Amino acid sequence: MTTNPLGFAGQSHQTARTRHGWSKALQLAADLYPGVGGKRLRATLLERAYIFAGGRATAPALMVDAVEMLHAGSLVIDDFEDDSATRRGQPALHHVIGPARAVNAGNWMYFRALELAAAALNDPLGSAALVGRFIAVARQCHEGQAIDLATPVDEVAPRQAFATALAISRWKTGRLTSLAAWCGAHAAAGDAETLRAVAAFGCRVGICLQMKNDLDELAELSDGADRCDDLRNRRVTWPWAWAASELSAVHFEALQRRLRQSGDDLGGFRAIARDLFEATHGRAVAVINGRLDRAIDRLTLATGHARDAGPLAAVCDALRIAVEPTKAEAFS
Repeated sequence: MTTNPLGFAGQSHQTARTRHGWSKALQLAADLYPGVGGKRLRATLLERAYIFAGGRATAPALMVDAVEMLHAGSLVIDDFEDDSATRRGQPALHHVIGPARAVNAGNWMYFRALELAAAALNDPLGSAALVGRFIAVARQCHEGQAIDLATPVDEVAPRQAFATALAISRWKTGRLTSLAAWCGAHAAAGDAETLRAVAAFGCRVGICLQMKNDLDELAELSDGADRCDDLRNRRVTWPWAWAASELSAVHFEALQRRLRQSGDDLGGFRAIARDLFEATHGRAVAVINGRLDRAIDRLTLATGHARDAGPLAAVCDALRIAVEPTKAEAFS
């Protein structure tokens, strides 16, 4: 991590008075600073992709901070758009400093991420490619978010649920996670084949991350937590996609109708969460773990078994869901 990833760009902002003014205006939560809070999966993925591609020592700290900053900015904007009450156990930023200032802070973090990325490498061509990648991914993430915001799950036909969940996950979480992996390989001067393979691996891991996050929110809500953003906002999440194939059309539409009629009733959301979780948990475990296995297999195949995939396989292991033993196995 760099000494001051939230530093200010122009010389006119270097006085103590203007620094204080910026700090007070942005008022970022402590755990939004790069290197603090969250799972840091993207930072870990970047660092291990750097090793996988042949990098020596450690990945450039500015590059790690740039990815973390872009992600943190997206969380601020997403929380505002979803009207989330909390983030990582703390009040969401827009509830602390107000919507206008939170949106401004989130956008500021996007631009600061680009600054950090631009300064991460000494090679002008490599730096230009890096910044271009950041811009493209930020645009793609917003396109995925647009689909997410514009597609209420209670209006989606069962046959559309899987394709919609995949599109949202691929363009939001998948592309940002792919960026982290690509950055690591790019910093290590990986060849084109390695860059493509690592980027594809990152996207696949990102989709699994979104699957697990969607499932975790249902599980936590079922167990008594209050966070119900996905159901309250009628988001097309992976449990709905799995339910579309696990349940009959009549049962699936009944769940949609219950969601539509629930209003803002937390108890109603909790009951739906329990039913969705019970109907899809077994399939979720098989799908997530299977996709993680295939992500590693495809990475190894794409790079001709020439590199040790162990460091990246460990990232997959962190997302893997433990399979509970059957009764027969438990008592054997």
